[in-house]
Amino acid sequence: LLIGAIVMKGHPRIFFALEETVLQKWITTYGLNYIQVTWWFFVLLFLLFLLTLATIVCTTNRVAALITKHKAYGTWGLILKLSPSLIHFGFILLLGGQLATHTMGINSHGNILTIGGTVRLPGSDIKATLRDLEIEFFKKGTHFLGMEGRPKTVNGVLCFEDDQGVHEETISINRPASYRGWYFFIEDFYPKSKRPKTVPCINMIIRKDPGIRIMIGGAILFGLGLMLYLVQVTHADMAGKSMKNRVCKGQRNRQKQLSLI
Repeated sequence: LLIGAIVMKGHPRIFFALEETVLQKWITTYGLNYIQVTWWFFVLLFLLFLLTLATIVCTTNRVAALITKHKAYGTWGLILKLSPSLIHFGFILLLGGQLATHTMGINSHGNILTIGGTVRLPGSDIKATLRDLEIEFFKKGTHFLGMEGRPKTVNGVLCFEDDQGVHEETISINRPASYRGWYFFIEDFYPKSKRPKTVPCINMIIRKDPGIRIMIGGAILFGLGLMLYLVQVTHADMAGKSMKNRVCKGQRNRQKQLSLI
C-alpha cells in the first residue's frame, strides 16, 4: 500500500481513470499497458483475493462447527459465539460490494445540460431532461464578507422519461437526484457570477452503483458482529471476575478454618 501510494502520486492520470471506467476496462487499457507502474495493483488484488478466499473457508468451517454444538451453548450463547463470524461475513460483503461497484458500476462525467437539454443514460432507455435551472447569487449588502455577486445555491429540476412514464426530481449542489438506481450529481455549473445574456448550465456526474446495497448490508452485519463481540467479551470478563472472587472467598474460608484448628 505504501509503494502504491507513492506510485499513484507520480502517475495520477493512470490511476484516476479508475473513477471513470470499470475495473476490467481499466485493466485492458491502462493496467496492462503501463505494467511497470501498475504491477503493485495486481499484486494487491491477488493478495486480497487470497485473503477473501481464506476468510470464506475459515469462517464457513467455524460456523458449521458451532452449529453442530448449538445445544451445548444455548441460543444466546450460540449467537455470541457467532459474533466473530458475523464480522468476517460483513467484511466479505463489503469487499463484494466494492467489486460489484468497480466491475458493473457506471460513472459518467461531462454531462453538460442547459435548460431543455437531454441526455440518455448509458446502456439504458431512460432520458433525463433539465426542465428548469436557477442559480441564486449573494445580493449586495450580504453579511458574508467577499461573497457579494457570488453563487449561493444552484437548484434544478430533472425530468426522467422511460417506458414507465415521466418522473421529476429536484437536484442541487448538496442534494443529488435519483431515479431507478441512478444518481445524478452537480459537478460544476455556469455562470459563476451575474452576467447578462448568459445561458446557465450544469455539468453532471451520472452514476449507477449496484454494489451500494451489498456494502450497506455488509456494514450492518459488520457493526452487529462488533456489538455482539463486545457483549461476549464483557460477559466473559464478568464471569472471570466472579469466578476469581469465589476462589478468593473459598481460600479465605479455609484459612479461617485452619486458624481455628
